[in-house]
Amino acid sequence: MKTKEISVSSFGSGMKEALDTTEALGREAGLNEKERLRLRLLSEELFGMVKAITGEAEALYWAEREDKKFSLHLKVDTEMNKAMRRQLLSVSSSGENAAAKGFMGKLLDVISTALSPKDEETAALLSVGMMNLGVTGSSAACVWSMQQYKTQMEAVLDLPEAREAWDELEKSIVAKLADEVSVFIRGGGVELVIDKAF
Repeated sequence: MKTKEISVSSFGSGMKEALDTTEALGREAGLNEKERLRLRLLSEELFGMVKAITGEAEALYWAEREDKKFSLHLKVDTEMNKAMRRQLLSVSSSGENAAAKGFMGKLLDVISTALSPKDEETAALLSVGMMNLGVTGSSAACVWSMQQYKTQMEAVLDLPEAREAWDELEKSIVAKLADEVSVFIRGGGVELVIDKAF
């Protein structure tokens, strides 16, 4: 079963309807209150990504369910312009994205890099550091997977940056609650999917 697609914006429009729709889907599946709260929390984390993309970013949100297995989808098709990218990047002495702290911050950096105009140097996925461990595919179409990221990171935990990234992953609410987080990057579009089974 799939919900209708709901347009959500970085200014918050559509988010209440999307959350209500997700909770209704959880009730239909017979989830208890604690499980519905977890499902809602995962949806809110997705919307946090939209809010973090400054400017007039809009995305489509929908949820799918098969028995008690849920997939929460957020799809952004708009290329991020240079001004939006500059707003997202904090001015820091390193010139890197100071907001890309923690697991979700770094995942946001993967998404904002993918949405950047293709003529920018930042469009290369090489700019996302350890998050490259979860990437498969070509520059035209690729997928980032949290499970693949975890597996590949386990092989390099002796590196200081890998240890730091692993600690961030262990502190992440999304990484703890979700069974899988995937980012599908195709052309100028990005789709973020969170899978959770109860």
